[in-house]
Amino acid sequence: MVAVKKISKRKLKEPDEFITLSEQAFLFVRAHLKKVVAGVVVVVVVVLALVFFQMWEKKKEGEAQTAFASVMEVYQKVDSPYKEATSQDYKEVLAKIDEVIAKFPRTAPGKLSLLYKGNLHLRLGEFDEAVKACNSFLEKGGKGDLFRAFAWEGLGYAYEGKKDYAKALESYRKVIEMGSTPQLAHAYLGAGRCYEKLGKSKEALETYKTYMKTAQKSQESNMVLNKIALLEGGK
Repeated sequence: MVAVKKISKRKLKEPDEFITLSEQAFLFVRAHLKKVVAGVVVVVVVVLALVFFQMWEKKKEGEAQTAFASVMEVYQKVDSPYKEATSQDYKEVLAKIDEVIAKFPRTAPGKLSLLYKGNLHLRLGEFDEAVKACNSFLEKGGKGDLFRAFAWEGLGYAYEGKKDYAKALESYRKVIEMGSTPQLAHAYLGAGRCYEKLGKSKEALETYKTYMKTAQKSQESNMVLNKIALLEGGK
């Protein structure tokens, strides 16, 4: 026969631990019900706000892409090698680019528009505005080397236009430091021009020779060969 374990009167009087904790939790919730409900409401509101914000961002991104694509169609027609564009043509495209930037500043197309804005200002000879646009893109446009190389190159051209050859050289050097990009040869060529303007013939000669190693044969490369010959003759 199994012996029945006798429970002492003291044990019977002791409260069950689980029941005690449950009662404490219940009493806490009842005492702080308004605060608990308010906390839950805040969490729900924050979650819903994040969901709606993401939906809104996605919608804006789509609208920005549509607007940007429309502007690029006009831009490509104006920038075509088969058509000689007027300053008015560039200004009209620039106005459309500015609309995309103003309406969709947080989107990828809105940020990329800054790069095209800089290029249009270069075409118009508005070098200060080109500097501002390229710098804005470098600050906001992400870390993709391809587009950043275009922005640094644009800065180089803009500073050359302002005759600030030291800053132009610094910009071209940024492209060179990136290594293999489509703008690498142009960056060496720009740097060579700046060294010449700064009276640094030795550096210009070395840079032009490096350009010849990276560039394809063209009228431009023939011009650089002539520069190399002149610089070597002046040693």
